[in-house]
Amino acid sequence: MTSQTHHLLQKLPVDLYRLPLGEWDTFFRELGLKPETQKQVFEALYHGDETDIMSMTGLDARDRDILSRAAVIQCAHKQELKRSGDGSYRLTLRLHDGYLAETVIIPEWKDGKLRKCTASISSQIGCFFGCSFCATGRMGFHRNLSTGELLDQVRIAESVVRDEIRTGLSHLYFMGMGEPMHNYRAISDALAIMRDKNAPGPPPPQITVSTVGLFRQIRMLAADHPGVRLAVSIHSADQRKRYEIMPVSSRLGLPDIREALVFHQRQTGYPSTIQYLMMKGINDGTEDARNLTAFLGDLYANITLIMYNDVPDAGMQRTGLDRIQSFRTVLADAGFPVDIRWCYGEDIEAGCGQLKAGCEQDQATHREERIKVSMRHGSPIEKAHRGSISGTPR
Repeated sequence: MTSQTHHLLQKLPVDLYRLPLGEWDTFFRELGLKPETQKQVFEALYHGDETDIMSMTGLDARDRDILSRAAVIQCAHKQELKRSGDGSYRLTLRLHDGYLAETVIIPEWKDGKLRKCTASISSQIGCFFGCSFCATGRMGFHRNLSTGELLDQVRIAESVVRDEIRTGLSHLYFMGMGEPMHNYRAISDALAIMRDKNAPGPPPPQITVSTVGLFRQIRMLAADHPGVRLAVSIHSADQRKRYEIMPVSSRLGLPDIREALVFHQRQTGYPSTIQYLMMKGINDGTEDARNLTAFLGDLYANITLIMYNDVPDAGMQRTGLDRIQSFRTVLADAGFPVDIRWCYGEDIEAGCGQLKAGCEQDQATHREERIKVSMRHGSPIEKAHRGSISGTPR
């Protein structure tokens, strides 16, 4: 194998679900396959429902043989579906390596009619950022989900919605387990694929990417996908208080986040959604509301107040409804549109901050796969120590 050989061919087989969009041309060219073959495979994989190379009937026998020797498709499978008393669902998928990923499906009804149907999909197994109120953060970070695994969640969620509710997905949120912007390349590739009307998922304006405030990636999202919406979890506009509940904020300063929000607004013309989790006695006072309005200033933004869901050992409580309404009044009086996100799926641990699926096998079998990740670059930098994994997967 020469030094000119594509690096992905140096360790076969390659999982097509993990092949970045920018590498498809080179990879197929190195295999000696024609552009027409590449297009057929791509459409079968992402616009159809093919997960077996040998059954791709549009390929001739030679191309199937070459590709089956060099590539695999490691797809996700439905493991469990739980229905909440409020009508929402928690969909658990089993990944090829035994890890579990969770997707939350929320149909919202008004006057007996379905108003919208949303899926909130996971972007990682675990989370690197360790927010104190979040069960996912307590499990640590294990790995990113691939582009294919992201789209598998969307595809299977669509199937569940069709079977259970007899409708389609109207909205999609990258807001499940993990920090989506920490897995930006896979998220970006998935968004690019979903622009095609034949791909799974709703159109870009009905897709929202959530983040704890990775401001560089906020700018990248605005430039790469201006049609997609943005949601940013602030939870406190007091930097000191924010650090106490979100340790990552020591590297994600509020001024940097605000500059990124301004850039996103100018680039896309869309308002950002500011997410604010209400925690009793921590960030729910009148002064906290005023700090938030001061932080936002004249920014074009919607605000969503989120009711806290119980996470064992987190030591936090839900803010009472009266105080939430008082908080909302301060924001509304300052001119901001404010919604309250009620608790969906709490009885099946599908509420905000409660997702904690891990591995269907003994977690110890994956200890050596747990890695530390550089916050700056979002890439693996070293193997973790072999100590026990703290907490439970989100």
